[in-house]
Amino acid sequence: MKKYNNISIKKLLLAAGSSKRYGNKNKLTEQFKGKYLIQHIRDTLLTVFDSSDLLIIVGHQSKRIIDLINNEDIKIINNKNYKNGIGTSISVGMTHLDSNIQGVMIIPADMPLISAEDLIKLEKKFIELNCKKVVLPKHQDTFGNPVILPKSYFGTLKNLKEDFGARSKIRKDDMVVVNCHIGTIFDIDTSSALAKANSMIKT
Repeated sequence: MKKYNNISIKKLLLAAGSSKRYGNKNKLTEQFKGKYLIQHIRDTLLTVFDSSDLLIIVGHQSKRIIDLINNEDIKIINNKNYKNGIGTSISVGMTHLDSNIQGVMIIPADMPLISAEDLIKLEKKFIELNCKKVVLPKHQDTFGNPVILPKSYFGTLKNLKEDFGARSKIRKDDMVVVNCHIGTIFDIDTSSALAKANSMIKT
């Protein structure tokens, strides 16, 4: 995707979780349509953004996840406190941003149906709003991911702890909603969700 007036938005991919709800397997290492789950979101992101735009946070089975990402051009950070929850991964990622970053797109790694089209739509809306508002997707009546937050929220994100994400910290008057496809609300928490995704995705 082309740069807009040198605006830089970091894509923070959260891949550190221990998949507690999934069972005794790491869901990101599950096979899905000929690839591992983590590779689907990686490939979708790389069809739209430069590898330098990405920052991946790993934790649980970090070596295995890094091996599956298999891209030396992408910066990867290990969150040693990943067991304390998603907030710690966001916080760690925020400490590795350059000063010129105007926004951060927070992307869960377990959402293989997110489309390149929706990623482009969300980023364009954020830029149209002069990188001042929080942009989040909505499908039908459900808010989804990824969410893009402006620089005014960076301090808040750095201070996240435990299993609290960014959503609870967003002020309502800062929110701008973009209508998107079902992939923005469909995450893989269970084996049945993975089976459903298999039936939904186009081959």
